[in-house]
Formats: sequence, C-alpha cells, structure tokens
Amino acid sequence: MDKKEQIAVQLPQSTLKKIASLQKLDNSLTSRNICIEKAVDFYFSYLTSEISQDYLLSVVGQKVEGLINKSTNRIAKLDFKEAVEINLLTRILASQLEIDKMSYDKLRKKAVDDVKATQGIINIYDAK
Repeated sequence: MDKKEQIAVQLPQSTLKKIASLQKLDNSLTSRNICIEKAVDFYFSYLTSEISQDYLLSVVGQKVEGLINKSTNRIAKLDFKEAVEINLLTRILASQLEIDKMSYDKLRKKAVDDVKATQGIINIYDAK
C-alpha cells in the first residue's frame, strides 16, 4: 500500500455536499479521504482511457489507410494486366479481320463516345 501524505485542500461547500451524498450512497466510503481518493482514481482512469482511445483510433486509422493503399495497388496491377490482355486481343482481332487504320479509328472514336455517354455501362443489345 502506498504511503499517504497529508495535504491541505480547499473545496467549495457544494463539493463537500457531493462528497457527503456519495458517502450515503456507498457504505465503503467511510471517510472524505477515501471518497476523494476514489474520485481522483476514477478521473485519472477516465483521462487515460481517452488518451488510449485517441491512440487506438490513430493506429486503426493507419491500418485502414494501409489496407486501402494495398488494395489500390492490387487493383492498379490488375487493371494493367487487363489492359495488356485487351490490347493483345484487339491486335489479334484487327490483324485477323484486316481492319485498316481509318476504320479502326472510327470504331475507337465510337467506343470512346459510347463509354463517355454511358459512364462505362454498355448494354450489349445497344452496341451497333
């Protein structure tokens, strides 16, 4: 048990009334000293838990940000791989159908216009 030190404390009458009320509510608070000591312990725990919560929220935020960045990188890599495959497929198809540059450019312009107009949502039945 900690060695206790006597100090002088000046408290307003309203605080003394609160201490008396707490003593009546809790039989274990046999003296003002115990009541004040428990109040200080409670307040200390309250403040340090707020600090802990701030720390934990910061750590969780950093972890979430890391997960988002990792997912973004994965999606970017998959998008790159998909773009390569689509480019390869387009080149194979164009070489087999022997599409000239002018026809290809017209088809590409129509594709870009369609994607812009539909925000990327293309109905296969509307494609002509």
